[in-house]
Amino acid sequence: MTDRLFDTTDAGPAELATTSAKLLRKELETGNLPLAPGQTVASVLAMSSPPWHTATVNPFIREWVAAAPRDDSEREDPGPYLDDVQGSKATPQYKVHAYPTKVPPEVIVRLLLHYTKPGDVVLDGFAGSGMTGVAAQMCATPNPSIEIDFKKRGKAPQWGTRRAVLNDLAPNATFHASGVTLPVDGDAFEKASSQLLERLDDELGWMYKTRTPDGVEADIDYTVWSEVFTCPHCASAIVYYEGAFVPLTGEVKDSFPCTSCGATVGKKKPSPRLERRKTITRVLTGDVIERIELRPMRIHYRYRQGRSKIVGSKVPDEQDLAVLARVAGLAVPGAPAAPLSINKMVHGSRLAPKGFTAVEHLYPDRALVALSRLWVWVKEEQNPALQRALKFWVEQAFWGLSWMNRYKATDHSQVNRNQNGVYYISSLISECSPRYNLEGSQPSRGKRATLTKLWRTVPRDPNVRISTGDASQLPLDDDSVDYIFVDPPFGANIPYSDLAQVIEAWHDVLTQVDREAIVDKARGKGNQEYAELMTACFREFARVLKSGRWMTVEFSNSSNEVWAALQEALSAAGFVVADTRVLDKTQNSYRQATAVNAVKQDLMISCYKPAAATAEAVAKSGGSSVWAFVGEHLKHLPIVEDAGARVRAVRERHPDRIYHRVVSYYVSAGLPVPMTASEFYAGIESHYNERDGMYFRPDQVETYERQKMSFKELAQTELFVTDEKSAVAWLRQQLKRKPQTMSNIQPDYLKEIAASSERPDQLPDLRELLEQNFIQDEKGAWAVPDPRKVEHLEQLRNRDLLRTFDTYASGSGPLNRFRGEAVLAGFKKAWADKEYATVVKVAARLPQDYLVELPAVLAYVRNARARQDR
Repeated sequence: MTDRLFDTTDAGPAELATTSAKLLRKELETGNLPLAPGQTVASVLAMSSPPWHTATVNPFIREWVAAAPRDDSEREDPGPYLDDVQGSKATPQYKVHAYPTKVPPEVIVRLLLHYTKPGDVVLDGFAGSGMTGVAAQMCATPNPSIEIDFKKRGKAPQWGTRRAVLNDLAPNATFHASGVTLPVDGDAFEKASSQLLERLDDELGWMYKTRTPDGVEADIDYTVWSEVFTCPHCASAIVYYEGAFVPLTGEVKDSFPCTSCGATVGKKKPSPRLERRKTITRVLTGDVIERIELRPMRIHYRYRQGRSKIVGSKVPDEQDLAVLARVAGLAVPGAPAAPLSINKMVHGSRLAPKGFTAVEHLYPDRALVALSRLWVWVKEEQNPALQRALKFWVEQAFWGLSWMNRYKATDHSQVNRNQNGVYYISSLISECSPRYNLEGSQPSRGKRATLTKLWRTVPRDPNVRISTGDASQLPLDDDSVDYIFVDPPFGANIPYSDLAQVIEAWHDVLTQVDREAIVDKARGKGNQEYAELMTACFREFARVLKSGRWMTVEFSNSSNEVWAALQEALSAAGFVVADTRVLDKTQNSYRQATAVNAVKQDLMISCYKPAAATAEAVAKSGGSSVWAFVGEHLKHLPIVEDAGARVRAVRERHPDRIYHRVVSYYVSAGLPVPMTASEFYAGIESHYNERDGMYFRPDQVETYERQKMSFKELAQTELFVTDEKSAVAWLRQQLKRKPQTMSNIQPDYLKEIAASSERPDQLPDLRELLEQNFIQDEKGAWAVPDPRKVEHLEQLRNRDLLRTFDTYASGSGPLNRFRGEAVLAGFKKAWADKEYATVVKVAARLPQDYLVELPAVLAYVRNARARQDR
């Protein structure tokens, strides 16, 4: 790829678009920009809007970012975002054009106002629907409700547009992003789209006309189709609509009597299951396929009588069937010819048995004719921005006019909606007319009106650049980005490239699936491959992010394995986690994630890239480098968590959590941890100031003391006793307040561990924990040991832990009960002795639920695996 672009300083929008298009063509034709298998220069150009958006790697981004006013002056670190997060799904930006996952842009606006200043460059490496770009533009207009929320916490947001760089591997995603962020003349779109619908009515409107039982001509809104089955008892045809559907209530029965023999049948057990019935069908593109049999059962129509709109429904008559027969002879010049990668698709088993193996198979004849004509006509538009807008609008019908559009009479809003995120062809289908889908039954509130409203709000200077490509190879310079927000694909949640085939087939530009970071067994991608791809992406994010700046990662997955892979990727890339919030969907807010298995909920992970000086100090791997790391880490942490009515201690400031971050960072860097836990706990006492069980830099103590005066009581972060480490931390917290005998402390301790009895991490007896970690005076009271005497205690304890670890290393099979501290001690010694196979072997015996909660253990395991494979 060339870096020699052109000066755009004095170029107007039209001149800029024309010049950029010529340069993009040249870069593609000379091979300086990549074309994925099957892509053509023409198809990539047709999908692009250079220099703002390209359906390949965007060569205009680097120079655009370099031209941004740079503010690299020393900034006050904002710390992780801890406030409530709210966002609406009712905004035009969110509502237009379905996409498998979206984050409301108002949520991202709050993050941008917290972490960045006007003019800063923000990156979304997995941009998806482009909401980060929308949020960057929304920052230009003050929002009163956000102003109020910030002021409640003594903050003043700096309003002003941010520069957004959006990247996604999927061409349909980046095209979606261009649709919601690039400027369009709303009035011109309204006129052009109206003319397209009128042209469709003039040339093909007869396809969607019917006559009411009274003989009045009416427009078809949608036609209900039914799958036809075979009765397992009498082999008669059973039309599902006639047997299962209840017209009076709109409900669908699980079991019902066969319309021929009366035997009870159904699609689900325990009823005898209906047998799928197939028929030979010719698709308008020429394919002859064996497909499930479908019959039109009811037509829903509307017509005007004076000023009134009359709606009704009827059974298709001979004239209606004659129209369908006439449509079957039409040509579809703009339709795709795109086989689906059935054998490699997550939902391939839902399609192939029903006979749908290509994109063009997914459409009724009428829909394929209408969409193909609209697609051809849209491409005739000479204005590039208007053509992009019309394509974006028509795209929305590629799913809604397919056989995947379900009919659900009990929910009118679902009549015209496919099942989101899956390929699924229901037994009851709603075949909509293009006008009903693209304009809606209420045109003033439908898709066309919503888009017109949206584009009237998009700024003329969009301040966004959109690239299509691998997130591990971004067209950005080192240290050029001020903040990163990412909502990456999480494991096997959503097969993005599978779903993209429907839209991308019409554009003839497909996703490069080999670089897609998902868990996909059909394509041979497991958790390990996912972790490697995510690590490569996060390393690239660390390369382009400025030192000391922040990244926010949205996480939504119920899989502990995927959570572990994500943690490994972040750690391996050099990011340090400073906070994790749990999204409370019922309250639209985040709360501190301290409970076990918080992974089961949506998370917001706040992490930062350590300063260059810190990274250099750590590279030297001396004992003093630990305090350089800890000093920076404490600088990035909040002083207290102010939740408004209640003030909570910051969990990340507790010594055990800080030490875990130290271990994880050093091991991920491939370096030995330069001190033991006891040395660390002794050292942190002398290097930093302790207040209420938390540690602060000297320049933070006064602020904490001042804030502490404003609240009556500090709500301590709950220390959940879930393993040996947390049990020791809990005991340390209790005994630091005052020395206590074992009989004094045992009742409270037993209460704490009662809830952890099902944990696999085996807890030693209380006496054993006390003897190994604390000292006893002449009166029998246990206390926190003097730091100068801890080293001997640590040696004795470590020797016992290593003996226990040896039993794990010499055994086989799953470890249902074990000592977590023994595992950590053993991993540390094996790492130092370069016995990587031992780490990998023991790790394989541990439950995944245990691994995902300890970043230090994960760091040992990941790096041991990497070195073992060399």
